Amino acid sequence: MTEKPARKHRRAQLPAVPGTDPTPQALPRRGSTDSPVLAAEDTDRAWGDKPGDSNDEQLRRDVPPHW
Repeated sequence: MTEKPARKHRRAQLPAVPGTDPTPQALPRRGSTDSPVLAAEDTDRAWGDKPGDSNDEQLRRDVPPHW
């Protein structure tokens, strides 16, 4: 039986856009105090939230009636 030639990748192999980093960001190690760098559109303000507009404390105080 003759071997078939190796197939080429079918996925597009495009070069990175100039000015971007083509490598993914490394996740911080478990237990590390380093936090990942967020993009500008990943902030609360970019999503329309205002500083101090959180109801987290009220949600922590509220418990279901069966507790």
